[in-house]
Amino acid sequence: MRRRLFAVAAAVWLAACATAPEQAKRRLTGGDLFAVDAAVLRAAVLTDARVTVQAVAIDVRSPALDERFVIRLQQRAAPDRRLPEAAEGLAWRVLALSPEAAATLRAVRQMLAARLPGPEGLVVTVSAQPALVPAELIAALPVRIDMLVDNREGWFTLVEGTLDLRR
Repeated sequence: MRRRLFAVAAAVWLAACATAPEQAKRRLTGGDLFAVDAAVLRAAVLTDARVTVQAVAIDVRSPALDERFVIRLQQRAAPDRRLPEAAEGLAWRVLALSPEAAATLRAVRQMLAARLPGPEGLVVTVSAQPALVPAELIAALPVRIDMLVDNREGWFTLVEGTLDLRR
């Protein structure tokens, strides 16, 4: 069987495609970003084992300041046994901040803290950025994104669903 891989250039915004029950999901907030230890922050993407995930992007917008910042988790991290076992054909990709991205997170927090009364007005969205996707999955790519911001709280699911990358 022949499989062709396509490069997917655009970020995949998952918020509109979520199908997980509401009680299973939690949002990533501005408060999370202000409180998280950069060494702890992780994103885990569960998708087809053949898909290559380039990064997970955290998009932080401040409507009050009319500014936007993107923090990318691109550094591969060790698997975490606290994540549920992947079903057959699926695999977890765990990503962390590189030293440069951790420095960016600290700089963004410092700048926002100096210019805003608190993180409450920040709009935070998270997206998976697949790099290579088999052709047969372009119309129906299964994706779940979990985040780790606190080791005591553990992993939480942001979104889970099936994406159509033709759009």
